[in-house]
Amino acid sequence: MISLDLHTPNITVAKQLHHDKLYPIIKQRIDGLPASELKTFLADWRISAILTDTPEFLEEHHNDLLDAIPGYSVAGWTEFLRIKGIQAVRRNAIESDIFNLYNHFVEDINGIFKYTGGFARKTSPYSAYDLAESLNIQTCTYCNRIYTKTVRNPTKITRPEFDHWFPKESYPLLALSFFNLIPSCHVCNSSVKGKTVMSLDTFIHPYVDSAPQYKFSYRIDSYNKYKFQISRNSGSKEDATIKAFKLEEIYATHEDEIEDLVRLRKLYSPRYLLQLRTLLSKADQKVSIEELYRLAFGTHINEADFHKRPLSKMKKDILKELNIIK
Repeated sequence: MISLDLHTPNITVAKQLHHDKLYPIIKQRIDGLPASELKTFLADWRISAILTDTPEFLEEHHNDLLDAIPGYSVAGWTEFLRIKGIQAVRRNAIESDIFNLYNHFVEDINGIFKYTGGFARKTSPYSAYDLAESLNIQTCTYCNRIYTKTVRNPTKITRPEFDHWFPKESYPLLALSFFNLIPSCHVCNSSVKGKTVMSLDTFIHPYVDSAPQYKFSYRIDSYNKYKFQISRNSGSKEDATIKAFKLEEIYATHEDEIEDLVRLRKLYSPRYLLQLRTLLSKADQKVSIEELYRLAFGTHINEADFHKRPLSKMKKDILKELNIIK
């Protein structure tokens, strides 16, 4: 897990672009609706708020909408989500009526806040490719293990997937909300998290939790064999998130990285790295400590740059434990 600072220039610019590009599209769709409570609810200020509010306020919009439209409620929505998991032929008459009522509601919302068939399409004037490019988050936010670079030259080839932290199946109103779109890899987004519903009280949100309290460590399993450990407080938000994304199980496939770092410990030392920096300076190849670290270990030392290289958080934690860096 790596944190995303919502005040950094690239994220600030990306958020503004996201709003400016999507607002007129959504506004036009709403203007085309017949007079209704839904149309009244989606006033101009509400559109902007849904697109750009921080995660702490997003769920309120979803609940406010259910409270604003007669015949709907948060409790009814919860029941609808339960009924969705029941095969149609097994629903009783009351369950079928509830499903049909709320399913029409979902269709109306999806027609306004189009993700699939709209924002996710390569051919859309403003699409997920544009958001990915402006964010420029280069590895998966959740696992920091896989590159998620955006490639669109000469055509749109690849980009990160966007995980809906509040799942769009449960919160269709938030399908295009900027802070609900987390750049991630396919493994974390689809294979692991899927439609899991998370809450800000019990799970880490990359834009909310600026300094998650967890640390990669290792233990010796057998001669020259090492195992990852992720230290955190049991029952904490970090603990719940690590378990939800199967990070310990996934990082177990990278145990050879520990062997390499231990090997580097025998070859390098803090003193050696400083000597190397001095030698490079004498050769008119001045390098900073940050650059030297990147060249030596293939990752970044500053937390704000962790997203630029896979395994940056893990490597820094292990290197500190090995006393290679302070």
